[in-house]
Amino acid sequence: MRQAQEYAKYYVQRERGYPTLPPHLTPEWIPYSLGAVFGLEFEGFERQFGPYAQQYHSALHPEVPPIVEMPDETAPVGGIVYRADVFLALEFDAYLEDPAAMSPIDAVAGTTDAYDLYEALAAELEARLPPDTAPITEVSALDLQYQRRANDGSVEEPVVGERSHTSAGPPDAQLQMTPPQATLESELTTEIIQGLLCHHLQCQVRDAYLRLGLEPPEAFRVLGQGFAEQTMHYQHADLYPPYHLTDAEIEGYRPPGIEQGALASGEFAGPGQPGPLLRRIVRALFGR
Repeated sequence: MRQAQEYAKYYVQRERGYPTLPPHLTPEWIPYSLGAVFGLEFEGFERQFGPYAQQYHSALHPEVPPIVEMPDETAPVGGIVYRADVFLALEFDAYLEDPAAMSPIDAVAGTTDAYDLYEALAAELEARLPPDTAPITEVSALDLQYQRRANDGSVEEPVVGERSHTSAGPPDAQLQMTPPQATLESELTTEIIQGLLCHHLQCQVRDAYLRLGLEPPEAFRVLGQGFAEQTMHYQHADLYPPYHLTDAEIEGYRPPGIEQGALASGEFAGPGQPGPLLRRIVRALFGR
């Protein structure tokens, strides 16, 4: 029933141009944020996503101070999510006026290599922006949401921090990564975080289709964590296979495309064999 309701919103949006789905849940719109993150030079990524990268680095490396502190809790805690909103220079109204023309999905049809996909989406975004326009106008401050069990047995979801921003209108994407389940002695570079965010947004596109009851396009059939709410469904609902697990065996779905040797050294490159550090990062961040 939930899938049918969400698909109805999607259908009305596609056919009538009504904003029945927010941008960050629209499967043909999220790829632009992926392209924007990938297209940033490392220095630009540090400026925009430095606090978010530091929050993750703090979870992997205890000596790095977090941006948002997790409060002490006496009740059991679970479901921790680091959230930040991303705002693009591209106007969502342009998509509502002509969804088919503004969709980048056809441009990446059949693409299965992560680097080729990210590069193509960055090019699609650049082609739709005025020359010399920065693709990302703002990244909000981050907050931390977690679950705890109340005295009456219900589940509460407190939020620490505030996703403050100055941009008007809804965000074009929302990062919702969960903290790692392990720590690393090795330094985690901001460049590697950039690759992990790209993969996270690729998984969000997958989830945006699956929550509508639709099979995602081949380019987005990857394993890993996307939307936090969908991850909970994968963990607890028999309806879904465990798409969030990077080592799950699901026909037609691939492990993280970020597993490329050059990424472990802090740069993007073509396909290669993953290094030991990158394997540990994938296991730590994605649970496997």
